[in-house]
Amino acid sequence: MKKFESSLRNGDYVILSTEPGGILIATGVVVDMSCSRISVSLSKRLRLPGSSRTSQAQDLHQQLWRIHKDEFMGSFAIMRFNLIQLFLQNEQSSHLRKMIVDLEVPRFDSGCQFSQDPAISYIWSEKNLNDDQRRAILKILTAKDYALILGMPGTGKTSTMVYAVKALLMRGSSILLTSYTNSAVDNLLLKLKAQGIDFIRIGRYEVVHEEVRENCLSMMDTHGLEEIKQRIEQSKVVAVTCLGITSPLLSNKRFDVYIMDEAGQTTLPGKFTIQVSLGPLTFASKFVLVGDHYQLPPLVQSAEARENGMAVSLFCRLSEAHPQAICTLQSQYRMCAAIMELSNALIYGHRLRCGSSQVEKAKIKYTALPSGPTWIKEALNPDRPVVFINTDLLLAFETNDRKAVNNPMEANIIAEIVRRLLSRGILEEDIGIITPYNSQADLIRQSVSTSVEIHTIDKYQGRDKDCILLSFVRSSENPRNYVSSLLGDWHRINVALTRAKKKLIMVGSCITLSSVPLLKLLIEKVEEQGGILSVSKKDIHKPELKRCSNLR
Repeated sequence: MKKFESSLRNGDYVILSTEPGGILIATGVVVDMSCSRISVSLSKRLRLPGSSRTSQAQDLHQQLWRIHKDEFMGSFAIMRFNLIQLFLQNEQSSHLRKMIVDLEVPRFDSGCQFSQDPAISYIWSEKNLNDDQRRAILKILTAKDYALILGMPGTGKTSTMVYAVKALLMRGSSILLTSYTNSAVDNLLLKLKAQGIDFIRIGRYEVVHEEVRENCLSMMDTHGLEEIKQRIEQSKVVAVTCLGITSPLLSNKRFDVYIMDEAGQTTLPGKFTIQVSLGPLTFASKFVLVGDHYQLPPLVQSAEARENGMAVSLFCRLSEAHPQAICTLQSQYRMCAAIMELSNALIYGHRLRCGSSQVEKAKIKYTALPSGPTWIKEALNPDRPVVFINTDLLLAFETNDRKAVNNPMEANIIAEIVRRLLSRGILEEDIGIITPYNSQADLIRQSVSTSVEIHTIDKYQGRDKDCILLSFVRSSENPRNYVSSLLGDWHRINVALTRAKKKLIMVGSCITLSSVPLLKLLIEKVEEQGGILSVSKKDIHKPELKRCSNLR
C-alpha cells in the first residue's frame, strides 16, 4: 500500500467524503494511524448513497475516500473556554465586555503628544506606503482600545500590517499575531521575514509553511519548558492561530498589541465567529482586526440569525457599531480598471480605485502570434480585459453525477482557452482556473493536461493570477432559482471577480445565471463593457471541443 503523510492525529474528529464528488458520507474519530493506514471509528454504519445491499461491500472497497479534519468539532472546547474568560470577574475581562458586549465607543489619542514619536515619524516618511495605508497604520498607533482595518481586494493589507508591526516595534511594543488559518498566519510571517523581523511561530511543525519552520520552537535549540517560555517572553513578535492560542506555552504571557488578520472571515458557522476571536483578546492591552467581510469564507446571515445577534463576526459587530474605528484601504494594485470595475460597481459602491496608472492600464501580453477560430481570438483579445463566454446557443447543460454538479462543455471550453493561452506564450504559473464546485474542478483537471492551478473559488481566496478563467457550471433547459445555491452567495462571487490582474474570462449560461440578481447585474455590467461573447454550435466544431461528450 502506498505510504502517505498526514497532519491528522489519533483522537482528531474527521469528515469522510467521496473522491471525486466530495459527497459527505460520515463523521468519526481517528483511532489508529500508521505509515500506510488510517483507522476511523464512525458514528454509524458506512454506506454509499444508491448502493444496493448485494454490492454494498464491494462499492465501499472500491470507493476512493477523502478524510478532512473536522475543525468545527475540535473547536468547541476552545470556544467555551473563550466565553468563560470573557465573563470572569477581573479588570481585563470587564474591559473587554464593555467593548464587545456593551459596545462602548473606542478611544483614540488626539495625536498632539506624538510629535516626537519615532514610529509616527517613520510612517510619515516611508515612501512605500500610500495615503490609505499610512492612515491605517496611524489609526493603529493612536488607538487606545482597538482599530479596524478594512482591506479591500488587492489593496496590500498584509504589507500594511508589516509596516504597522515595524512601527510598533520602534515603540518597543510586544505583538501577538493571529488568524484563523495557518496559511494566513504564515503569509504575514513570510513578509515579516523578508523585512528581517524576528518572530516565534507556535504551531505544529508539519502545518507551518516550510520557509517559516525555522522559527518554530520545535526547531530551536532549547532545553526544557522553562527555557522555551523564557524564549517566548523575550520575543517581541509571537504568531499563532486563533485556535492555537490555548497553548500552555502562552500561559500568563501578555502583549501590548494583538493583530488578527482575516478578522472579517471565519470558516466556522456564523454564530460561533465571535467565540473564535475572543481567545486572543485576553492576551493584549489593545487589538487590531484586519479583514474584508465582503469576501470568503462567507458569513451567510439570515434575517432570523441577524435579529438574534448570531452569524456576525467580531469585525462586523464592531464596525457596524463604531464606523469611526474603521480605516479603509481603497487603493488596489492587483486588477486593471475594467476588472476592478465589476466588484467596484456590484459590491464596493465605487470605493475601490487603481493605485497607479500602470495597474489601471495593465494588459495581458502575448509573445506569439494569434491563432485559432474567431471566438478564441475574441476571447483572448488583450484589449478586452473582461470576457463572458455565453453558452446559451450551445445548450451546454449541467450534469449531475452522484449529486455532484458539473458541466462538461464548460470544462472543455476552459481547456481549449488554456491551450491557446499557453501557445501564445502565457506561462502556466500566470493562469488560474476557478469554479464554485469541487466536481467541476475535478472535471477540468481531466481536461487540462498542464500544471495550471485549478481550485474552487473558496480555496482561491488570497491568491491572484494575471489571467483567471471562471466556470459558473450552472446551465439548465428550464432554469430554476439558483439564489440558494453556491452562486447565490455574493461573498463567493466577489472573491471570484477579484482574483484576476489583467484578464478575466468567464464561461456560463446568461439565461440560467440571470436567475441570481447579482449575477444578472454582473452580466449587464460586462455587456456595458462589450465583453459578452456568444458562442454557437457552428463555432464549436473543432475535435478538441467535441471531447466533452466523453467527460462524465
